Amino acid sequence: MIKILHLSDIHMGSGFSHGRLDPDTGLNTRLEDFVNTLSRCIDRALAEPVDLVLFGGDAFPDATPPPFVQEKFASQFRRLVDAEIPTVLLVGNHDQHSQGQGGASLCIYRTLGVPGFVVGDRLTTHHIQTRNGAVQVITLPWLTRSTLLARPETEGLSLAEVNQLLIERLRVVMEGEIRRLDPNVPTVLLGHLMIDNASYGAERFLAVGKGFTIPLSLLIRPCFDYVALGHVHRHQNLNASNDPPVIYPGSIERVDFSEEKEDKGYVMIELERGRATWEFCPLPVRSFCTLNVDLANAADPQA
Repeated sequence: MIKILHLSDIHMGSGFSHGRLDPDTGLNTRLEDFVNTLSRCIDRALAEPVDLVLFGGDAFPDATPPPFVQEKFASQFRRLVDAEIPTVLLVGNHDQHSQGQGGASLCIYRTLGVPGFVVGDRLTTHHIQTRNGAVQVITLPWLTRSTLLARPETEGLSLAEVNQLLIERLRVVMEGEIRRLDPNVPTVLLGHLMIDNASYGAERFLAVGKGFTIPLSLLIRPCFDYVALGHVHRHQNLNASNDPPVIYPGSIERVDFSEEKEDKGYVMIELERGRATWEFCPLPVRSFCTLNVDLANAADPQA
């Protein structure tokens, strides 16, 4: 049995307008919130301890966050390196350059050769050895239309026709990866994707890069024991029959008031070939409260 912690959409450095400057640290209080919440996730990974951590993408608001924000993110994930817990960092749309090429904020971990860290910036299969056995992780980062198609291929096509062509191209590439899998080893698909039956959250307002919607049927395959997703900020399981579970853990913190009523957290998984059990673990994040006040009869509404 392999224990996995699945989290996503950290967006560290977001929401500063909802915070204030902490005079003791000189940092925005919302940055402190995000760091503390990420720390709780890492605490759980170490306490179990888990065998593998999967991050579903969108580490920061964009691909070039300020150095002090990068340092706060790295200091938490460094704890996993020290504990020798393998970690997969998937590139999301916010981690890519505006041109849709590369994931500058995460690829530095590969460039530096951080032990046990895998950066998923392309569709490929990673064979990872954990304390409790091997696992195969297919990484499927945020894909733009230009990733799969050349401009001449789309000339004269409607948007719907382009999307269908993209899906067919992706299906072929994924089939190639699936055929190379070891059928005796547990397999996870880790994708930063917009699935067609997902309930949207704040990510639709924060979108960076034009992606496309992928049908759930593309992910429900017997070769996958667990499908770990990122991008949508609302926690949800898209496959009620859990064969396999198709899980968005959601973002770990509220990025704005559109997420006021959403629970935030991460997912714990116990994985073996042919079976995965999972549990959503809520986090005690800062509340966002909308106050409605009727000032129609007030003598001085600004008093």
